Amino acid sequence: MPWNDQSGGGQQGGGQGPWGGGPRKPWGQPPRGPQRPQGGDLEDWLRQMRERFNLRGGDGGGGGGDRPTGGRGLSWRLIAGVLVAGWLLSGIYFVDEGEQAVITRLGDYNRTTGPGAHISLPAPIEARQTINVTGQRTTNIGFTTNNQNRIVDNPDESLMITSDRNIVQIQFRIYYNIKSAVDYAFNVREPEEAVRQVAESAMREVIGQRQFELIITTERTAVEEGVEQVMQATLDDYGSGVQVLRVELLPAAAPAEVSEAFNDVVNARQEAETAVNNANRDTARIINDAQAYRERVILEATGEAQRFAAVHAEYRQAPQVTRDRIYLETMERVYRTGNLVILDQRGGAVPYLPLEGMVRRPATAQPEGNR
Repeated sequence: MPWNDQSGGGQQGGGQGPWGGGPRKPWGQPPRGPQRPQGGDLEDWLRQMRERFNLRGGDGGGGGGDRPTGGRGLSWRLIAGVLVAGWLLSGIYFVDEGEQAVITRLGDYNRTTGPGAHISLPAPIEARQTINVTGQRTTNIGFTTNNQNRIVDNPDESLMITSDRNIVQIQFRIYYNIKSAVDYAFNVREPEEAVRQVAESAMREVIGQRQFELIITTERTAVEEGVEQVMQATLDDYGSGVQVLRVELLPAAAPAEVSEAFNDVVNARQEAETAVNNANRDTARIINDAQAYRERVILEATGEAQRFAAVHAEYRQAPQVTRDRIYLETMERVYRTGNLVILDQRGGAVPYLPLEGMVRRPATAQPEGNR
């Protein structure tokens, strides 16, 4: 038979070629079978997955009960056990240093736990709220800060009226922390907003009791202490669990709209104070001079009276000697500064005296102690 006859006719081949084994190509390549569509492979894969997880009750996906399941399936009991274990493990929690966890059971307060690892009943039986009780918190009143960290005024909060009916712009900052986590969590609905409102109210109360000039100059510390006391008393009445640490008052000033007029008032007041101070200084100087003159006159009069009394006592004891002494002392005072020429006529001759050369020039009076 010809070599290219692949029909395999006759009894030898039984439908095989000269190399045996069925219809083959001359070089021994197996014949290509019919192409199976891809959809069948996807269906087989899905069937195997269903059998693996035993979602069809182990029937092999229906119509294929004689096929192997391909592995051991996961039962619903195992899945439920895993879920229950995860739910129980959700009750394990950790509290960091400086924090406290407030635990509620079915909505009611149950306990407070400190730092460390703890176990609680899973939600929704027990719930917890972790609160930082040692960290310092800050609230700004009367201003906000922008992206460049610059202060932006909030007129609704910063403008206040003083006791002398002036408008002042107050901006301040509150520093506080939590002293009771339970009170902070349950007694006030919005604790941070409550702190802001109490701080603004306390500042308005303190500012309304003081004058504008003292607020911006000498009583800044007193204002801060007063606001801190009023805030703490109010927050304690509310049972907020908040401890006020410090009140920081930023520089206070008049609003920009009335700053020019207020500066004129301040300048006029300063000029008035300067004039009053100058007048008080002159008054004090005149009064001091008058008192000194009065004391000097009194002392001189007292001395003269005492001297006269002493002379009178001496005169009563020796009248002639006293009169001579008084006469000599008087003549000494008279001729001390005058020009004196003495002529003795008992000689009998009149001498020639150069009177112009003998006249003494006025000399400075010397103290009596140097004579």
